[in-house]
Order: sequence, then C-alpha cells, then structure tokens
Amino acid sequence: MSDTQKLSILYFDDEPMCLNVFRETFASEHFVRTAATLDEARRALAEDSFDIIISDQLMPEISGVAFLREVARTHPRSLRVMMTGSVLVGEMLGEIGDGVVNHFVPKPWSVATMRQVFERARL
Repeated sequence: MSDTQKLSILYFDDEPMCLNVFRETFASEHFVRTAATLDEARRALAEDSFDIIISDQLMPEISGVAFLREVARTHPRSLRVMMTGSVLVGEMLGEIGDGVVNHFVPKPWSVATMRQVFERARL
C-alpha cells in the first residue's frame, strides 16, 4: 500500500494494551495516532485531521458517545467509530441514527472487521 492510500486514524482508549495492539497491527498500513486521555485526544484533534476517529465507550473522563458527539461538531468529515465490549448495540442506535456514531465495532475486534471499517472511510 502506498502512502497516498494510507488513512489517518486516531484511536482513543484508556487501556494501553488495546492501544498497543491496534498500533502494532495497523501502523505499517496507516498513519495511526493513539490517545489514552481526553487531553491527548483533544491535542491530537487540534494538531491533525483524521480520516477515522475511534473511541472506546467507557472512559474515565468522558463517555465515548460524548467524545464522538464533540468530534462530530469539530471534525464532521471524519468517520466516527465506537469500539467497545461493554455497550449493547441497542443503546447506540440513537447515536447511530443521529450521525454521531457512523460505525459500531464490538470488542474484541478482528483485523478483517477493522479493514472493512477502513474501506468504508475511503468511500
């Protein structure tokens, strides 16, 4: 894959292992930036634009939905992805319907599922 095909991805999660696995899996294919705190995530968004912004739901400082709602206002062109193992899909339907969350990925995620999400961002 050439650099012109690489996507820029921000993944916000308070679990270092999740961030490390994601980065190790996709950093050779895409530009991956991770954030473990709300300050880091907001700093990343102030410094760069991202094709895809992924957030976990259960975070210590802000819920993933609230974070993605904020992102929808400030970075409306980014594909917003909720990735979590703790929320029922039914609870996300309103946010998906409102356009706050563009895609829902349950944890544990698979490489194939994430690549499908990445392809959706190219459309």
